[in-house]
Amino acid sequence: MARQSLQFLSIVLGVWCSLSMETPQGPTVYSNAVYGVNLTSNVIYGQGMYCSLDNFSQTNCSVVNLTMDVILPVVNLSQGIPLLKDPRPVLLGIHGGSYSHGDSSEQVPNVEYFVQRGWIGFSINYRLCEQGRMLEDKSDGSLVCAHYGQFPAHGPFGNTSCTAPGYNGPLFGLSTHDGCALSSPPKHGSFFGTLLSWMYPSVRDAKAAVRFIRANTKRFNIDPDYITAVGSSAGACSVVGLATTLEDDYKNEISQQEDPTLSSTNLEQTSNIASGLVQWGGDYVPIFTQLRDPKNMSRYSKNNAPLATYHGDLDGTIGLAQENTTKNAYEKNGVPYEQHVLHGAGHDAINAPVVLPNGTNQTQNANMFEFVTRIHNMQIHN
Repeated sequence: MARQSLQFLSIVLGVWCSLSMETPQGPTVYSNAVYGVNLTSNVIYGQGMYCSLDNFSQTNCSVVNLTMDVILPVVNLSQGIPLLKDPRPVLLGIHGGSYSHGDSSEQVPNVEYFVQRGWIGFSINYRLCEQGRMLEDKSDGSLVCAHYGQFPAHGPFGNTSCTAPGYNGPLFGLSTHDGCALSSPPKHGSFFGTLLSWMYPSVRDAKAAVRFIRANTKRFNIDPDYITAVGSSAGACSVVGLATTLEDDYKNEISQQEDPTLSSTNLEQTSNIASGLVQWGGDYVPIFTQLRDPKNMSRYSKNNAPLATYHGDLDGTIGLAQENTTKNAYEKNGVPYEQHVLHGAGHDAINAPVVLPNGTNQTQNANMFEFVTRIHNMQIHN
């Protein structure tokens, strides 16, 4: 009898330890907006090279500061609830704008929703293809920019390995002098061609922002195990990139000799995130990254960060089908992927509700809160 009791106790302890290892207790947060916010703009999180010749020669480049808004919770005098002292989870915002326009202010409302409930918030600016436009009179869809971030234009990431095995369709975007396009094919017919000279510096900067956050955990009282990124449109594509790509992607393709500003981006840190929130984004970054990889290695694995997506079924800019590759890969690998179709909504559907299975409506922010707190087993105070 004693032996049976010991065996039972051993099984219970084993199950408890297993569950504890799989779902550790996350930070404590509030379900309601109990805090005020304090926003500090133009905080430098690194540097990058910014170029200005429209032939993409990358010979006329200069160093620019990469900046972000830092959004911190403060005591709301009308409620008097003290700030939580344990290390805080993070929400990192990445704005949209086709990698050609927009700024950090776009994501501030998303970030503030979480900061008012106990998160530490950041919203980044990144290097854009400034004044980027498609030349209407060119059938190849070439793109030009008044300013653009530095990107790899040498083999194996630039002018070689142009086509993926088994793909015989057209290549869209900027073509180099050897006729090799620097972008991946739009997988579902979208005009959004994920051009290398637009996308590369944007994702590179998003990863630099994560490394900055990790390098400043004590400064901001951050728990680096609970970094969530949120983005819309192009910013959402960058969030998918943060969730799926390898540590060396968007970092080691350009050497520090070519881009000395890399040393300013906390290279000793990782750019891993714990989860991602994707508003009307797509699967361009992991697909593109694989296409440009000489080894043709998939970026989808069991190590990808969980994602929740929000996407209008009438989106004509980044179609709902642009999620399919990521959604299917996540399901195959057993990684949480929650897709919320915003019925009757197009692109930039910020006010479209999430319709729950019981037919009631929920705001996207409220649904994001439920996803993040559930995925990370956070303690919630009312």
